[in-house]
Amino acid sequence: MELASLQIALRPRNPWEAIDLGFALARRWFWPLCSLWLMAAVPAALLSALLFDGDLLWMSLLVWWLKPLYEPPLMFWLSRAVFSELPQRGAVRRRWWHIVRPQLFANLTWRRLGANRSFYMPVALLEGLHGRERKKRIEILGRRQQAGTWLTVVGIHFEAILELGFLFTLFFLIPEELRWSEGFDFLLAPGPIDEWLQLVCWLASMAIIAPFYVAGGFALYLHRRSELEGWDIEIGFRNTAGKIGAARRPRAAALAAALLGFTLLVQAPQEAFAGDDPGPQQSKQLIEQVLADPLFGRMEEEGYWKYVGKPEGEAETEGLSRIVELLLEIIKGFLRGIAAFGEALLWGAGALALAFLLYHFSRNRQWMRASGPRGGGGRKLPAELFGLDVRPESLPGDIAAEALRKAHGGELRGALSLLYRGALVRLIAEHQLAIPESATEGECLRLVERHRGADEAAYFRQLTRAWQITAYAHERIDAGRIEQLCHGWREVYARA
Repeated sequence: MELASLQIALRPRNPWEAIDLGFALARRWFWPLCSLWLMAAVPAALLSALLFDGDLLWMSLLVWWLKPLYEPPLMFWLSRAVFSELPQRGAVRRRWWHIVRPQLFANLTWRRLGANRSFYMPVALLEGLHGRERKKRIEILGRRQQAGTWLTVVGIHFEAILELGFLFTLFFLIPEELRWSEGFDFLLAPGPIDEWLQLVCWLASMAIIAPFYVAGGFALYLHRRSELEGWDIEIGFRNTAGKIGAARRPRAAALAAALLGFTLLVQAPQEAFAGDDPGPQQSKQLIEQVLADPLFGRMEEEGYWKYVGKPEGEAETEGLSRIVELLLEIIKGFLRGIAAFGEALLWGAGALALAFLLYHFSRNRQWMRASGPRGGGGRKLPAELFGLDVRPESLPGDIAAEALRKAHGGELRGALSLLYRGALVRLIAEHQLAIPESATEGECLRLVERHRGADEAAYFRQLTRAWQITAYAHERIDAGRIEQLCHGWREVYARA
């Protein structure tokens, strides 16, 4: 590591200034860093699409979880660039596996959710430490350092803000007659196009934030090493020595010429070298010049309490001091017990939360897989979906005629409810569509769009939106539109 070739100015900074320095590096080399991130993230996204067969929820989760595969090449490239060595992106790509391999399993498992990932990444990647050595190094680097955690928190929020910004910008730039969604359905009840659009916008937002996140953590690491190892002082000494040497070279040349002439004339070689070494006065001036340089360092005053023994006349307070010390020990032990109890509560709450999530995923595993139609085979049909009775015996024989009668009688909500329940019963009982009891209207619509025909999906989409507007927005639907839905229901779902 050649500090003389460092491209940044090292000086005493606070952690937030160091992060700002990292952001400046990310702005300077944004395109190389962003392209390196995309070189690893895009293949991972394509591979996840093949693994999960278009299930965008699991695809997005996998792409997000594999971030430790995308970020080390950015750190590697930055570590060379700040020392005046700009590596080719092709060379970094060819060394990709050797860069991400160190401690990869740990980075993808128990360290994955670490809030200081970008700050601690150079310890393994650049210093090559692992095990106890890595732990000790991190304890030293991370002492009284919270900026890395806040960098992660702010980065997550900015990713979400950018994703929403991209989505809203694209949606509102599309002409109204060409939009495939109404209102905010592209967020609240997204279809297949909306889901893919969300994934693309999310990848774009992560690609934009990643260079700033990695560069901010790397700048924090450089700042902390400079603070601990005095890099700024070393560079200051070198610069000061160079300035003094440059100033003395002309004078030394003139002095050498004068001494040479004096030697030839007087033939006193023993006196010719007398002026080469600076005298006490000149040495003192040089030392003062070095100390006066602002890069040399800074002076700080620190105060502390030091026990110097008991003053005279206070021997009688010895017993009282012992009592106070005993009380302090008792209070300290009590506080330690409370802290241990609180830690146990936190671990217990975390274990309960994890157990709840695993239980929830196990119960909804069939829904998460978004499986297609299955045969009846003794399958238990749900009796109720989001508060609606979907038992076949609860419906009249001619659903469309009964709904039309209710609409003419002014019972618009009842007519829509009857049509919607009838469609759900047909999908569950006759078409064997696996709809879990925990499903929502939007999830039912996505299942129909995946596993039924285009005409049926288009009709069910209209029916779902009309029901949501009536049931949740409490808006009145025109009776003519309900009549159209009744006729459409006969064409799609009527059976002998």
